[in-house]
Amino acid sequence: MNPELIIADEAISALDVSIQAQVVNLMKELQKKTGAAYLFIAHDLSVVEYMSDRIAVMYLGKIVELSDCSKLYASPCHPYTKALLSAIPVASVTKKMERIRLQGEITSPINPEKGCRFAKRCVYAKEICRQEDPKLQEVGEGHFYACHLAKELGFVDEKAISLD
Repeated sequence: MNPELIIADEAISALDVSIQAQVVNLMKELQKKTGAAYLFIAHDLSVVEYMSDRIAVMYLGKIVELSDCSKLYASPCHPYTKALLSAIPVASVTKKMERIRLQGEITSPINPEKGCRFAKRCVYAKEICRQEDPKLQEVGEGHFYACHLAKELGFVDEKAISLD
């Protein structure tokens, strides 16, 4: 069939860890042979890091951060991305990651309120966050972030590019 794009939605989530490794290695091998692109949808951020060149982090159906894999893992900007990455287990006794535990109520995904969908759980949220949906802005080359407080938090300079 030789597809150009393969969409893998939670393709390995129900598999044993050893089987997961075999499947993702097979997927990588097939990608090298065929040149197909993957849209790899998953919650396991360790596997996402292994499989991805670019990552879009979504919260309740909206992209909150988009970046090259290495940039995202090295310098996450959005509070939700930071919380997700802090939850990845670290296999080291000397390197401890401080876990960010999200508080607050989750907005209804079926009938979301106006404003940023993450506002009820964000420690930085202000009134504008509850009133207006933030637009994706370029933080750095190819790294985008959707937050009203991006400049205030020091992640976006005055030359930020809006995608909307």
